[in-house]
Amino acid sequence: MTREEFSEALLRFGGNLDRWPQEARAAAQALVAADAEAARMLAEFSAFEQTVAEAVRPQPFGAAEIGAVLAAIDREEAAWPTRGFWFLGAGASAVSFAAGFALVLFVVSGSGLDLPLPLVGMALGDGNIGGLL
Repeated sequence: MTREEFSEALLRFGGNLDRWPQEARAAAQALVAADAEAARMLAEFSAFEQTVAEAVRPQPFGAAEIGAVLAAIDREEAAWPTRGFWFLGAGASAVSFAAGFALVLFVVSGSGLDLPLPLVGMALGDGNIGGLL
């Protein structure tokens, strides 16, 4: 095995010679034993692989971290408004519905506004806008 073949095999199989195919492993071990440059290449590649493995390894997430996350969620839920919040939202919806209904009644009752009939029909929910549909 030449250094070029060894370099290609390092990229293909990695720095752990035990994971190489048997024939390539034997040739690589012989080359590393006989050639200091090949031994240096193997050491550098193994160090590079170790650096990459440590960089992508996720940090441990144990029971303490899970407990902290759950405690934060409980604190957030405790800070939420209770029943009054939902009544406030329902009340705002009812008031806006009533205001819209009163506005439609005001327009339809002939309060002096001269609105086109299709616009009044659309406000009442009639889908036939000016006879187009």
